[in-house]
Amino acid sequence: MKKTVAALIILGVVTGCSTPSSDAPSATNSTTSATEQPAANVVAPETKQFQLKYTTSITAEPLTKINAVEQSKQLKSQAVDESTVLTYKKNDNVEKIYAALQSKDGTYDMGQIGYEGASDFSTSTVDVLGQSYVKVTGSVGANAPISNYVSLSTSPPTVLHIEAHTVEADVDQDGIKEIVATVGTAAETSIYKMENDSLVSVNLNEVMNAAVVMYDQETNIFKAEVVKGEVSQWKIEDNQLVLIP
Repeated sequence: MKKTVAALIILGVVTGCSTPSSDAPSATNSTTSATEQPAANVVAPETKQFQLKYTTSITAEPLTKINAVEQSKQLKSQAVDESTVLTYKKNDNVEKIYAALQSKDGTYDMGQIGYEGASDFSTSTVDVLGQSYVKVTGSVGANAPISNYVSLSTSPPTVLHIEAHTVEADVDQDGIKEIVATVGTAAETSIYKMENDSLVSVNLNEVMNAAVVMYDQETNIFKAEVVKGEVSQWKIEDNQLVLIP
């Protein structure tokens, strides 16, 4: 009799251990729960092209006529297209360097072009936007470059004032050079072009939502950080920025 009771007790213990607990989730419920979880860290495929939408930009402003600059105030002068561009200082502010255009019609003010200790101003003649300009560049601060494009075809002369480093290049291969302007430690690049006799521009950083955009004039290619930490290369085709594989 004692053996029978002991056997029944052992059988009850074994049966209790092997029976699933009502509190434990079933395998079916566990699988369903995992299936319903949203996928994490899904990265969308990289955009292969961006449409360029130009908007009305800066306008050419007439230069202001001033009295002839005294010889004693002049620093440098350079002859360009039957005119002369000179740099000088004013008596009331000797730390700033100014530029002026001397022509047969008089002397015209081009504003500040540099400052004491900064000699990175230059003068050249360039063909861009379908015409000839006198280009005068300089800087008004540690990271504040300026580029003035002066047209001598009007009276008085007019100037396109761009606060950036600029180069002239036919970026869209239409036979006419555009102005490519880059500024900032994290390079921000814009393109200026003529469209229906109006100057228009587009900011490439905004178009691509890129932290950095730079232009390589030798290859006519734009380099951009569209994806963080990665540099991709782009070219302009049919008014679009197209990714170069």
